[in-house]
Amino acid sequence: MASETVPGYAGKILRIDLTNERTWTEELSPETCRKYIGGAGLGAKILWEEVPPEVTWDHPENRLVLASGPLGGTPIWGTGGLSVVTRGPMTGGAGSTQAQGFFGANLKYSGYDAIVLQGQAREWVYVYIKDDVVELRDASHLLGKDTWQTQDTLYQEMGLTGHQLSVYGIGPAGEHLVRFAIIEGDYGHVASKNGCGCVMGKKKVKCVAIARGTKSLSVHDPAALYAAAEDISWDLKNDPSSSNLYNWGTLPGPMSDFSGGGVPIMNYQTNIYPAPEKVHEWAAPAFRAVFSPRGHQCNGCGMKHCHMNVMPNGPYKGQLVDEPEAEGLAGCGHQLGITDPVQTTWLNTQVDKAGVDVNEFGWVCGWVMECMEKGYITKEQVGFEVKFGDVESANRLLQLIATREGIGDILADGNRIAAPKLGEDAYNCAIFIHNGASPRGHDHRARWAEMLDASVSGTGTIQVGAMVHPTEFGLPAHQNPFDAEDVARTNGIYLGRPHFEDSLGVCKFTVRSYMEYAANALNAVTGWNMDKHDAIHFGKRIAALFKAFNIRCGIGPEVEKPSPRYGSIPIDGPAKGQNVMERWDFMRKTYYDTVGYDPETSKPTVETLQKLDLEELIPTLWGEAAAVRAK
Repeated sequence: MASETVPGYAGKILRIDLTNERTWTEELSPETCRKYIGGAGLGAKILWEEVPPEVTWDHPENRLVLASGPLGGTPIWGTGGLSVVTRGPMTGGAGSTQAQGFFGANLKYSGYDAIVLQGQAREWVYVYIKDDVVELRDASHLLGKDTWQTQDTLYQEMGLTGHQLSVYGIGPAGEHLVRFAIIEGDYGHVASKNGCGCVMGKKKVKCVAIARGTKSLSVHDPAALYAAAEDISWDLKNDPSSSNLYNWGTLPGPMSDFSGGGVPIMNYQTNIYPAPEKVHEWAAPAFRAVFSPRGHQCNGCGMKHCHMNVMPNGPYKGQLVDEPEAEGLAGCGHQLGITDPVQTTWLNTQVDKAGVDVNEFGWVCGWVMECMEKGYITKEQVGFEVKFGDVESANRLLQLIATREGIGDILADGNRIAAPKLGEDAYNCAIFIHNGASPRGHDHRARWAEMLDASVSGTGTIQVGAMVHPTEFGLPAHQNPFDAEDVARTNGIYLGRPHFEDSLGVCKFTVRSYMEYAANALNAVTGWNMDKHDAIHFGKRIAALFKAFNIRCGIGPEVEKPSPRYGSIPIDGPAKGQNVMERWDFMRKTYYDTVGYDPETSKPTVETLQKLDLEELIPTLWGEAAAVRAK
């Protein structure tokens, strides 16, 4: 270990050149640690410096970064977190997405803060890591296997079980280059955004299997770290705004969204639930009572969140399935008109196993269901009827998409690319963002903050997210979701929080507390002296870096808008008559004014880049003359 290694860091990045079958390590300098922290921040740095505009998502020299952070493997809850950063196929720009489980902790215990995959293997391989052993192994026998089968197979081959081996890889969808393919691991933990699994598939890497290593980690102040961990866990368990998350994970999401019109129902055709007598079944206690849940918590986590379930009835009785997150309930349930929680849970697991993003699958499948119902897509085109409420036909469509068979070859590119190919009427039904990002699993016509966030994002997903203790930054505790100015300014102030969390090597749900507490934990590990304002400032630096990367790739303001259906006016329900597009241009400009970007070009201004310590970006974004003036 290098003598200058910052406490909390392994101090090394593992590089794997797939083309030349070469591996090596490079030191992670204290300066890089302090400026970019790790995880999403480190990935953004690597993407900017090593992926020029001509290196498209499918180019061998695209980078696929798998990174932990300084809290990875420490006693804070949920410190097995993994950040995946790449140039993705959905937007053609930067992708930053996170998965939990045990990978990040295993990575740190093997002596690495990050893995960078570059090049492209000649034949299918998987990466095996344990401590100083790094091998590219033949993966031909794993092809065609789903994500769970892949981990089962490697367990058996290596004689390992449980948390002794963490396997993150692709299912059939990644092998067949489905644009919204995911990287999945540890049975149900998913890095899902901007087609990161498609990039792994293009590199012909089936998975990365990392055994629990034996390397130790040092921290600057263990007593302070335990105190910070206690502050965070106490707040999660006792604060009314987070105790539901502590007890139930994201299961309560739909019940709270029903009252505000935020549940996507049958492709945004209505906000009225089709089976009102069954709404109570989606309440978290009722949902969990149907199954015999088994705890499936992530590394060092004390939350009552992740569970594995056994199918209690139906044709798949006895099968093991994972408890869906709120977005799985939406994408495999409400959006498809499926009103049975048991069927939704089963379909959600099939989506994970096939290796596709549950959000985009929901938008694609629900769109096909509506189009077939209205005659815009025919049975002859699909080969069978795909109807709202029919879980079996939804799964058949999923398998076509995952293997690019028949109409699945078109749908595998996602709604933005597929919709224009199937006629104007079909196009007008499709839910997508023109930048190619998949909206998260809500009806954003009732949640303008998320629609704006996803549309202007530099990462192919939301960059602001739900407010947590907003009074910490002088914001009101509650927001009017239809006040365009309030939404835009609040998003601008809050921009950066997720990037800070996603750079720590920890689950964002397990630090869903005061940012001051998360900063205290980071300081205890590293010996730094950051506060909540420094944390937000850091997050804004990373957001600007991702945005600059996209601008350099030619992705500008012309695609920062929703599709016709996504931005439509709800005809019923709590958000009836709310017209987001009427305020769209104002909202977007207000947001950019708040964060210090130029609304005409979406570029961070010269002054903003200077404030964020990103002066090196000025020549690329604004020209050499601007850079000279800025000195």
